[in-house]
Amino acid sequence: MSEPYPDLIARFYDAVYAKVRDGVDNDWYLQRMASAPGPVLEIGVGTGRLFAEARRRGIDAWGIDLSPAMIACCRAKLAPEDRERVSVADAVTMRPGRRFALVCAPFRVLSHVHSTADQLRLLDAVHDCLVPGGAFVFDLYVPNLRFILEGLPEHVDFDGEYAPGRRLRRIVTSSPGDLSCQRNRVRMRFRWDEADGEHEDEWSFEMRFFFRFEIEHLVARSKLVLEAIHGDFADGPLTPDSREFVVRCRRPAA
Repeated sequence: MSEPYPDLIARFYDAVYAKVRDGVDNDWYLQRMASAPGPVLEIGVGTGRLFAEARRRGIDAWGIDLSPAMIACCRAKLAPEDRERVSVADAVTMRPGRRFALVCAPFRVLSHVHSTADQLRLLDAVHDCLVPGGAFVFDLYVPNLRFILEGLPEHVDFDGEYAPGRRLRRIVTSSPGDLSCQRNRVRMRFRWDEADGEHEDEWSFEMRFFFRFEIEHLVARSKLVLEAIHGDFADGPLTPDSREFVVRCRRPAA
């Protein structure tokens, strides 16, 4: 997988994604977690954007993330007895030590897994920690070919408060990376207020993009069985206007 999210991202993650992501996928994943006939594992649990609510609803949820900073933020939201339910681990090499009825990887986790070998290792690791008949659900973004070729111009995608009276702006841009490896480079710059004035820092990373039939072939090479690829979080079909691949897989029952 790519490098873990650093402290900078963990610190401002909730403020930013409450605006730019919440409401897109929350209900879809939480409904599936709640209806799972057994324990649930969330891969890329992050700061607990979904996980904390799952525990408030009494869902038998567990979580892993590659980033110690993100796990620390997640644990801070949880009741003391729940904090050991989340841990630092790599989904490619994970060995959770228990079986799950559902594994989910929300918000483009697989885009951080760059090589085909590691993608297959992740899928097979998921298979091995599912009960027979257990499900794996994840999402990826549908590539915009113009942005892939030209990049995305610098723009402010968040301008608000990260704490009372403290302004935060996030400026995002992307540039074509190694297109032969289907990667784009994303840069995030943060400007925020502190008691001693404005501060600025940035982080850049590469995201892997996928195409529809590539996903189908990737799952077919794994131990999992593909059930469906939807085009949104209402389980609608893929269309030319779809912006999400919402993928459902399953471990065979026998």
